[in-house]
Amino acid sequence: MNKILTVLLVVLGFAFSRLNAQSTIVNGNFNNWAQTQFKVPNKWMVIGSATMDSSKTAGNSRGIKLSNSISNKTISYALEVGASYPNVLNGGYPISGTPTSIKINYNSSALGSDSALVIVGFTKGVDPMPMVLQQFYIFADATGSGDNSITVPLTYIHTIPNLVADSAFIYIASSVASETPNSTGSISIYDISFPDGKTAATANLDFESWGGLSVLKPSSWYSSLDAYEEKVAKIAGISEFTLQTPSARTGYALILKQCPVVMQSGTEILPSWVVSQNPSLSVGAMDIPSFSVNQRYVSLRGYWKGSLSTGDRVSVMVNFFDADTLVGSAMFSQNSTSTVPGNYTLFNENIVWVSGYSATPKKATVGAFLTDSTFQLASAPSSVIYLEDLSLDINSASVNPVHSNVGITLFPNPSDGDFTIRATQPIKRISMINTVGQVVYQNQVADLNEVRCTIPAGENKLLWVVIEGNDFCITKGLSVK
Repeated sequence: MNKILTVLLVVLGFAFSRLNAQSTIVNGNFNNWAQTQFKVPNKWMVIGSATMDSSKTAGNSRGIKLSNSISNKTISYALEVGASYPNVLNGGYPISGTPTSIKINYNSSALGSDSALVIVGFTKGVDPMPMVLQQFYIFADATGSGDNSITVPLTYIHTIPNLVADSAFIYIASSVASETPNSTGSISIYDISFPDGKTAATANLDFESWGGLSVLKPSSWYSSLDAYEEKVAKIAGISEFTLQTPSARTGYALILKQCPVVMQSGTEILPSWVVSQNPSLSVGAMDIPSFSVNQRYVSLRGYWKGSLSTGDRVSVMVNFFDADTLVGSAMFSQNSTSTVPGNYTLFNENIVWVSGYSATPKKATVGAFLTDSTFQLASAPSSVIYLEDLSLDINSASVNPVHSNVGITLFPNPSDGDFTIRATQPIKRISMINTVGQVVYQNQVADLNEVRCTIPAGENKLLWVVIEGNDFCITKGLSVK
């Protein structure tokens, strides 16, 4: 009986250790999501806190409210992007002639100790020199003073006399301070017009036309949409962007797929990626520690399925840090030359530690990317990858099915310069990727089973060596001395 009990305890203990061996990455199961909804005026780009203001008592009822925050050190901006954003000097919204003055209806009673900045310009065709480029200020009125207006004459500055403008742009900032506001306050702009009758009907200068935007993103993760918003801010007309899918093992899964964004200047294609995010930061990147760890993990695991068009690639990477120093990493990477599972399949990769590091790391960061074969550009429209249950494990990874029929040896490892790759099948291409996802080396190989390589100058700590053949793609970690 005691022997049976001992065996049972050993078995239960082993099972318990297996259950506790796996540590879920913060929201690594992708079941916790945050939805953000906001409205922005059509044909306008906004940065910061820009909301609709319907407090005007007469005339057009909708305005745009730009707010400042001392605590967050942020200023809000609005820009009529026109047809040629981001090169606003080469054509904004169309106008019929060169106006001689501009009129703005506003409410600045909540602006506090700040002053708002307005810049207006007029151009002809693609001429980079504006005929009018003028800035002026709107000062704070008394608290509760209500609606007001300002009319400002516009001075012609072009070297060619009497040139007639065909486009314009307007830029409004809630503070003249270059980086941080002078106070927490706001200004509302209701109508912008040109008294001599040259207002463009299509420019939405009365702010009456608004577009809605709903964004669904996984909590604790930073996505390519976040980065896109930092680049171009919030523009009306962007369709709902979601990364969530109910096609999952349990709950929800993350879907990676390129996103076309229709802008006035054409369609821009967003790549698809997510990186775990430090909650105290507004950004996320593979070289920024994000969540805490308290064990020395051995492998990165997750479940995936989908399809890849020719030349596309999926990658999942984890980086470990001791303070801000990179000490270990793992990467799962597969391209279209290998079969992508149609049902959820486990992937797992062993972690490679920096040579000589034996302590326990303090933080980690995880990223998932769907790109072309260079790791730089968006995938094809037909490529789609589903990810779920990303986790870290203290057990070694088993061999991935896509690797099982090819033997790869990489030596010496660690290396301080040259190393050799030896494969049981002919090699077609070799790439080297650093721990932030940058391709630092790529070379086509003429069906060789052994290739000698040199570590690119300036690379240290860790590199990922991606070896590709006719029907395989294998990633090996290289510790750099």
